[in-house]
Amino acid sequence: MTTSEDNDWQKLSAQIQRALSAGWSNSGMPAAASALYSRWWQLETWLRSLVYLELRSANGSAWADLLPGNSADRQQKDEEFRHMRTPDAQDQLAYLDAGPLLQLTLDQWQLFRLYLPTQKIWAGRIEELKAIRNRIGHCRRPHGDDLDRLEQTLRDLDGGVFLATSFFNDQSLANREWSDVLVRDWVHRECSEAHLIDHATRQYDTNFRLSISRRPWAEPLTPNEAELGCRPGYVWHACWYFRGGRSFNLSKFWRDLEFAKDVVMLVCADTPSSLEVSFSALDDQKQVSDVIGRCFDAALTNLSYHPNEDDCVEWARRYSNVDPRVHAGTPWAAVVPSMEGVSMFSA
Repeated sequence: MTTSEDNDWQKLSAQIQRALSAGWSNSGMPAAASALYSRWWQLETWLRSLVYLELRSANGSAWADLLPGNSADRQQKDEEFRHMRTPDAQDQLAYLDAGPLLQLTLDQWQLFRLYLPTQKIWAGRIEELKAIRNRIGHCRRPHGDDLDRLEQTLRDLDGGVFLATSFFNDQSLANREWSDVLVRDWVHRECSEAHLIDHATRQYDTNFRLSISRRPWAEPLTPNEAELGCRPGYVWHACWYFRGGRSFNLSKFWRDLEFAKDVVMLVCADTPSSLEVSFSALDDQKQVSDVIGRCFDAALTNLSYHPNEDDCVEWARRYSNVDPRVHAGTPWAAVVPSMEGVSMFSA
């Protein structure tokens, strides 16, 4: 192992180390099967997050209407096992089989074509990927080329990952001249909670901004737009920056939003001193404005006066299992256009 890989192994719990070692040495499990599952995890979790974000950007809160009905049924049935609840329990896409998930990228090709190989190539690749997924799901031994095929797919998707995530983080300030409710409430400070902006600056050394981003498939705005309005492919971002390097409890922040989570698209933090809550432009702006107010209160409540001493890698790991919509240090939180050329999957 390299020094980095050795350190990663040492950070695993003793139980996980024993389980991996036992699988490889005592049960005849091919080490390639573990490697294949690791790469598949990268692929499928990426596709689930991409499908969610694009469907939500294009359809707002009605995004799940485009999913097969059995995913909702499975999610509801899983509620019976509350003692085994996982961080993915609130994610309907987590209950969708890989085959229908991959098919969604073809059915909604206009949303995904810029991130994937050509439609004909991707359709053929899907058939190979489903065969690999079936071998994983049924504990069949991998074909000798399965890992190569999967890693090639990850390399082929690298550019699309960069495009999708960098567009999400390529943000501009909301136009002060727009007539949108969110501009009125949080730029011109006309809502009752807007006093928190100055309060946060004075008492918490925290800055706030309201910005927007556009998905690559969405029509660009023209200079004379009077409002953003209900426009497919656009995202509102409420952003906070905590000065002074103080720690912020992202898990508790998410728990404090219990009755507002359905409105939130993503919660992102690229450093321990930042927070960004995103919303589809298709959702009701009055409701979104109210949720921003709740987020503001929760953000200040969960800001500690103690300095954050964690390194960024350990900090991101701490929040990796909060919820699929919560991203600490992931590409959705951190990738910006200036990072072009960075490998997302290290494949």
